[in-house]
Amino acid sequence: MTTPTRAVAGIEGKVAIVTGGTRGIGLAIAGALADAGAEVVVSSRSESSCAEAADAIGGRGVACDVQDPAAVERLFQVVTDCQLFVACAGLSSPGLARDLPLSELERMMQVHYTGAVDGARRAAAQMKTLGGGSIVLVTSVWGLGGQPGTLAYGAAKAALAHAVKVLAIEWARDQIRVNGLAPGFIDTDMTSEMPGGVRDKLLSRVPMRRAGTPEEMAGPAVFLLSDAAAYVTGHTLVADGGERAR
Repeated sequence: MTTPTRAVAGIEGKVAIVTGGTRGIGLAIAGALADAGAEVVVSSRSESSCAEAADAIGGRGVACDVQDPAAVERLFQVVTDCQLFVACAGLSSPGLARDLPLSELERMMQVHYTGAVDGARRAAAQMKTLGGGSIVLVTSVWGLGGQPGTLAYGAAKAALAHAVKVLAIEWARDQIRVNGLAPGFIDTDMTSEMPGGVRDKLLSRVPMRRAGTPEEMAGPAVFLLSDAAAYVTGHTLVADGGERAR
């Protein structure tokens, strides 16, 4: 474990798992947690990506495809003392509703919803024996409102936002907090693939008139996981440059 650059109460010394933690928002959150003093385990489907990310932040890497329940189970067999859990694994799936095959709807739910909830439940089981913990499920503003071409992705993220509320209520007495983080338009690999015209149209709706960065999502995530948010649970924090304020 590396020496934290700024120890944070509720983070320092605790074991954190970040799924989807090898790039974009997940990697930024993993790095911020390591800087705050956590022992971070980053996870993604690729063993080489896990190793590279783990080396970059001074943590550990464990490959896991969240679409595979057996792989999620193995992750929590390797890590048995998780007190902080961030579900950030995801991928995009643009397409109009009439063109989407049912298999794509199912795939988005498996990645963004089922995989995240599976991980959260396994993390919570460990947290209960350890006296509590904190969970952040990374959803999206596209799961909070309608946007053409986002049926599969947005529906899965909306389901995840609902899970935040249910899990927070069910696990509160076990001293486990569950919150959501809903990023807006963030510069990541997923958004870089958008045609320029679509990108410009989406950014025109953002009062700050720019895309956010993955690093700007790390601060809200660390806050929600830390003791600074000790009385915050069941809440989805929107970080979107003001888009949802309209």
